[in-house]
Amino acid sequence: MNELEKLENFVNDQIDIISKGLEYTKEQSDNIDIAIDQIVSGNFKSTKDIGDALENLIAKIFEVHKLYFIKQNLRTKTNEIDLFIELSEKGYFYRSRLYPSLPKKFLVECKNYNETVGVTYVGKFYSLMNVSNTNNGIFISKKGLTGNPDSWSDSKGLVKKIALKNNCFILDFDLSELKNLKGKHLNKMLSDKLNCLKLDVSFEKFIKPHELENSLKDA
Repeated sequence: MNELEKLENFVNDQIDIISKGLEYTKEQSDNIDIAIDQIVSGNFKSTKDIGDALENLIAKIFEVHKLYFIKQNLRTKTNEIDLFIELSEKGYFYRSRLYPSLPKKFLVECKNYNETVGVTYVGKFYSLMNVSNTNNGIFISKKGLTGNPDSWSDSKGLVKKIALKNNCFILDFDLSELKNLKGKHLNKMLSDKLNCLKLDVSFEKFIKPHELENSLKDA
């Protein structure tokens, strides 16, 4: 093994150590699961209480590794933002080494409805992103969004259309996706969701060779 290979192995070992430190522990995962189960049960005195519980849960999930600064219930002149999430200095450090494509800030919308969320609320969230000059959002709900992931209709389709036309990316999570986080990385989950959305709306997948293309090339 030459010196360059030794250096590469050393760097890879350090990355593995860093990556391991960003995993949720069993205790952290269990506490999150308990909070999710309480929210799903709906055993709260008011809709505000359950809404606050959902927002606090998401803040907790993001805060646990100190990679993000969290601001809750920010008010603009016309709207309220559930959560504003921005990378901390530690977050920037890890982003530069592990997840360079990860956005630096997100708006987060939390919906505690007992059914899948329709296009109206996705559209309102996009409008909020637009007036807040933020291109990346996270939409958290109990049951997820309406529509089939492979279609371009309903809420899931609207998310893809917004990404394709406006280069704004809404990453949707239902609560079941936030359970059993032991050994998982939040940054990787976000990065994977973002990459899947970007790839799914890539123009290249809609561009098919024309039947006369080869003959024109030969002309």
